[in-house]
Amino acid sequence: MYKRQITKLTLGILLSGLASTVMASGITRDIREGASAEETREDGGYFEIGLGHYSRNATIFKGNEDDSKHGFGARINAGYQWKGLFVDLNDDDGFSFGYNALNTKHWSYDLVAGTIQEISNDQSDLFVSLNKRQSASTLGLRATGFYGKNIFQVEVRDARNNEFNGFSASALAGTSWQIRNWNTHVIAGIHYSSSAINDYYWGVTAEEVSADFSEYEANASTTFSTEFGVTYPISESWVFRGKVNYVYGSKEFANSPLRSDDTKHFVGTSASISYVF
Repeated sequence: MYKRQITKLTLGILLSGLASTVMASGITRDIREGASAEETREDGGYFEIGLGHYSRNATIFKGNEDDSKHGFGARINAGYQWKGLFVDLNDDDGFSFGYNALNTKHWSYDLVAGTIQEISNDQSDLFVSLNKRQSASTLGLRATGFYGKNIFQVEVRDARNNEFNGFSASALAGTSWQIRNWNTHVIAGIHYSSSAINDYYWGVTAEEVSADFSEYEANASTTFSTEFGVTYPISESWVFRGKVNYVYGSKEFANSPLRSDDTKHFVGTSASISYVF
């Protein structure tokens, strides 16, 4: 029985700075296992626990330049699907829940909801002068296509809280192949985020201007991402996973006063060993 992945933690998440706006996909687990459309529709649960190591080439938030760019973290993965209802929480695809509303031979159509992570004042010692960027709810539609080892996904979501109302969209494609006992995969995607989302999380209002933060208005953005990864079953219960992520971010993120520098190129790696129940 196929089980949807549900993980938590590892890669300081695909550049935590972009995590609020690069909407997660839902195909990482499917790609890794070479899952078919039929397998992803089966009821079942999934749980794993493990330890992972991550590294990244940049510190995201201003004032945190001395923070380590690598470290260890526990992985706790869990999820469940029942009669089309599903819930997912993982460091690869973020948190989401929804309903598998319609299926054809090659395509699955989901109603999906989730959250955008907050940016709180304790992200950096300098952020005490800024208003907290509250988390937001997202709701939208997701279409996933299965053609052999190739999986495609298009998603559009409305995003809002009491302060803003915006939307995001993404298109991803991935494939996998077997090399002995190693399952290798590649995923590439393009992600769009509206100006309302970007300005709320990465802009600086006139009231927040200080010696550390100048006024800034962020516009809509387009971000590109790629991932190369491997999965190796050590035994029936133990699994090794490793991956390299590259993200080319928009100038809307790079130029934000909240950022520690203006780099647009982010590289992150992670490796983990997990016990699957």
